[in-house]
Amino acid sequence: AAFTHAMANTSDSAAARALQAAATSGASGAGAAPVPKGRALELGADATYDISDRVAGEEQPQLEVLPITMYVTEYAERQFCQIAVNARYICYGLRAGQVRVLHKDTASRALLRGHTAQIADMRFSPATNSDVLASFGVDGNLFVKKIVSPAGDGDIEEKELLRVTVTTDVAASNVPLTPRVRWLSKTRIVASYGDGVFAVDVDPKAAEPTTIALDLAAGADAPLGVVVVAPMAGKSAAVDLAVAPGANGRLAVAHADGTVRVWSPSSGTFAQDSAFTPFDDAPDAPLASVHFASNDALVVGGENNGALAMWSLPLTTGDDMTSSPEHVQTLTFAPAGDIFNFASCAAPGARLVLVSNLKKQAVYAVHFAPNARGFDYVAEFSTTMPVLSFTALREDAADDAAAAGPGGALQLYCMQTQAIQQYALAVDRCRPEACDDDEAVQVEEEEEEEEEEEEIVEEEEEEEEEEEEE
Repeated sequence: AAFTHAMANTSDSAAARALQAAATSGASGAGAAPVPKGRALELGADATYDISDRVAGEEQPQLEVLPITMYVTEYAERQFCQIAVNARYICYGLRAGQVRVLHKDTASRALLRGHTAQIADMRFSPATNSDVLASFGVDGNLFVKKIVSPAGDGDIEEKELLRVTVTTDVAASNVPLTPRVRWLSKTRIVASYGDGVFAVDVDPKAAEPTTIALDLAAGADAPLGVVVVAPMAGKSAAVDLAVAPGANGRLAVAHADGTVRVWSPSSGTFAQDSAFTPFDDAPDAPLASVHFASNDALVVGGENNGALAMWSLPLTTGDDMTSSPEHVQTLTFAPAGDIFNFASCAAPGARLVLVSNLKKQAVYAVHFAPNARGFDYVAEFSTTMPVLSFTALREDAADDAAAAGPGGALQLYCMQTQAIQQYALAVDRCRPEACDDDEAVQVEEEEEEEEEEEEIVEEEEEEEEEEEEE
């Protein structure tokens, strides 16, 4: 009944009720502590999860849904990350390239303009209270904007911090152009466009926006504040990026030719550590995703994310490429004709890689063991309509602790064919029952402590600057 009412009424008041419910209750619902009904996997042993072969005792429960707003998105099988969420805002890309912004508490709305074509990726800054959003479109425009809401129910405002326009033509390819952007820190981003990869400085307190016309051709001079990691040279396109957790994390780039390249920070730029082909059975097939499972392990998605491979990385960095990445385990989804997966990672906190199958209205949660020793569990869940793009956040409320279980819950904010919706996923449903260590909570607490310390330092620096000005 709640679903019908919310979907029928898309006024601001209805949206406000839905968003406030999401913020306060987490959409996790009531009931008994969750029990996993998925499939255990043998660590280190390659496995196949056949979605047409149901095993006794396994279930594919419907995830509890909380509608946010109705918006029709054309069904398309592509790896576009078109939704970003933080503590205050829900942002999603529209057909013409605008970004719709919803305030969780007030349901105030805004439209961010600038892109002239569809957005392929968007990410919020890791800074806790900054509300800074990076978005990259297939038009070659990369924007970084600060979202501001005046006190009360005022309109949402935007402040442009950075605009980068890639001016280099992309080489023709049979793989769709998929620009990517990731935050290296609170003041630096890394992005890919075609086969080019570059890092750009971001000043979140800039009084005026920085505008850069970027030529990524080999031999071109990089503008101030830009480091070209890999120029555009007509080689295989980058399809995804991942940055290792923690300060000075390594950079992994997945390519359309089936190769993964790993880079380490080195004197303000990046030095390549290694390059490897994660799937021997299809070495030239385009990859779809790459995620860090830990500082020294990757989970790589094969073509259409139809298989996930875990690889351990050598500890050596920089020019020493004598050590090679080692294969740990591969999980393959079957039958291939029924699979087109979009992947997102809830690591390192929940040790989960989540994939949504656009063809089957299903979400698969793949859990991996401590120290990235391999996959140990896969669980399947059903959704009300295909999930085209999603992001996973941890937003537990105290009232939901009992229902979610010791592992807590993840909130999946999803762009679907008919609506933007939120699903609650109990972590305990996604891992073996013997896995009683609450890694998600532990990592969350550590991250919060680090952020609080950084915020204190930032406040002290601001006070010192104000005193000097006086």
